Amino acid sequence: MPLNLKIRSHKIAIIFIASLLINVLAIESTYSQQICPKVQTSIQIIDETGGRQISGTSSVDTLQESHFKNYVTTISKHISAKIDEISQCHGDLKSSPEVKLFFVYRRLVKTAPLAPFNLERTESNDARHLDSPWVKLTFSRSPTLIVRAVFLWNERQFLFDQALMSGIRASPTNSLLPIDNGIFRQFIQDYKDSVLLAPSPEALPAAEASISKRLPPDILWLFRYASGQRGPFYTWLDPALKSAVSRGAIGYTDLNKALIDQFFASETTEIRYESVLDLKDIFTLDQYRVNDLLR
Repeated sequence: MPLNLKIRSHKIAIIFIASLLINVLAIESTYSQQICPKVQTSIQIIDETGGRQISGTSSVDTLQESHFKNYVTTISKHISAKIDEISQCHGDLKSSPEVKLFFVYRRLVKTAPLAPFNLERTESNDARHLDSPWVKLTFSRSPTLIVRAVFLWNERQFLFDQALMSGIRASPTNSLLPIDNGIFRQFIQDYKDSVLLAPSPEALPAAEASISKRLPPDILWLFRYASGQRGPFYTWLDPALKSAVSRGAIGYTDLNKALIDQFFASETTEIRYESVLDLKDIFTLDQYRVNDLLR
């Protein structure tokens, strides 16, 4: 056989094999898409104080631009990617995975009737749970893949975490609910009279020690954070809260991502964290710490 004819035959064979491989891959891809559909995630956003609830995967788009919106967007994408990794071709093809994410906005001060959101745990023989002040997550594979998570954007939790990282000693609390507006005003007056109006610099340490026994640690940290400003003290509290949340928002989001990663990488049935100080092995606290006074 002439050389050029052999070369032409080899080229035709290579083209044929390549075409065959492409067709096989296309068939596999189509088959994979048919039996491994992308997981559809249900998202609900709840403002406890306002009693407002937004449902649907497009609900994020209805939020105003804010740190909270960035948090919801980032976390929902992060956990959806994790679920996509573990849900490929799983289980009974007639059953669709159940993925429900709840994002709850909990404010510092209660100015309206409050209805704290609570989601009952999903129980099954193989269910795994993550319980923490920031996220509560349940994962089960049988009989249907189920993922349910409550992510709590809690202004008091921001402050409580900062208080612990600043060295203020406090015991973990089960739930940091919004403070009644009237009680919050009493806290303001107490701090002002005891600390800001201390009779002398020498009397200040004793006043600080005394007030620390009367105020919740998160409120004490906020008052200290705001107290270096000029002008009426109460006018700086809202800017101080916004500043703390703004400066800690990325760290708060990254903390939640670290918890998600650790949960899905583990096979432990029950994972529980009570304090931000418990996270040192999975998260760098300096990413979240707000060190200096309000600027």
